[in-house]
Amino acid sequence: MKNRFFRAFVSLVCVLWVVSAASPMAFAQGQPEKLRVAYTVIGPTQASVWTAKELGFYAKHGLDVEMVLLVGAPLGVTAMLAGETPIIHTGASAVITSNLTGSGAVLIAGSVNRFPYVLFVTDEIKRVEDLKGKKFGVSRIGSADNAAAQTVFLRYGIKADEVAYLTIGSVPTRLAAMKTNAIQATLLQPPETLKAKELGVKALLDFTKLDVEWQQNGVAVTRDFIKRRPDTIRRFMRAYIEGTHYNLTNAKGAQKVLQKYLSIKDEKAIEESYNEIVLKLTRRVPYPTEPGIQLFLDQLKTTNPKAAQAKPSDFTDVSFLKELESSGYIDRLYK
Repeated sequence: MKNRFFRAFVSLVCVLWVVSAASPMAFAQGQPEKLRVAYTVIGPTQASVWTAKELGFYAKHGLDVEMVLLVGAPLGVTAMLAGETPIIHTGASAVITSNLTGSGAVLIAGSVNRFPYVLFVTDEIKRVEDLKGKKFGVSRIGSADNAAAQTVFLRYGIKADEVAYLTIGSVPTRLAAMKTNAIQATLLQPPETLKAKELGVKALLDFTKLDVEWQQNGVAVTRDFIKRRPDTIRRFMRAYIEGTHYNLTNAKGAQKVLQKYLSIKDEKAIEESYNEIVLKLTRRVPYPTEPGIQLFLDQLKTTNPKAAQAKPSDFTDVSFLKELESSGYIDRLYK
């Protein structure tokens, strides 16, 4: 009888150990769960994930987060699908495009729901329509700036194949390419806009003033990750929301974070980045914008039949945000 009881006890312990070892929540002795989080551009639109790291909000919620820079949204999505960085803060266009292939990539938050860009051009370009047949420099083909340019240009009668989009890379490289006329246009956001103006590059159109909803970026995961690690996502989202709250209520502290990640000492540039992007475009409850997603789908459907059949809700999972909002968690932060 004792032997039978002992064997049953050992079996139970083994089962519990296996379940515990397989669970991401089972970190020994209360140690935080390790998590890699990627961001895909160095710009003020990334402020919430940066602040959550710098102010210790991830750690507060039991997450040991390693922040990883993967330049360009397509690269970030690729890493997410491979499981290398299961949560990414990235351009929404790459997430949507990936989802249309059946990847299961979805947005669980929409960080910026407006265009954050200004269009800079060479002197020969007098109107947006003059960009037909010209070369346009983007950070990477398929990136958020690439998608934004194509979407806005359609409003001016310019189809995607009527502009030569070239992967140029970083902002300094794009500005140098404009100086040599290797490209005739590019999109920039603060603080890059100040640098371009100082160099005498012409600003033609401020996208931020367009009365258009657009899903610029957001937090993305896969539906598989949601099924396997819902509590990890809950804790990440609490920290992310706290980072957003800090940025909206503590200008000096938020600007210090921007200064570190943007590697800029110029206080004027940091202040403009904060005022024009963080303060103006960040929302307390960052739901993705369905009209903004639909706008991108409308652009895609000319070349991708699947986009014509898709609904904006196919690309989001807002259950974690709804949970936080309905519980009063977000409102309490601002009281």
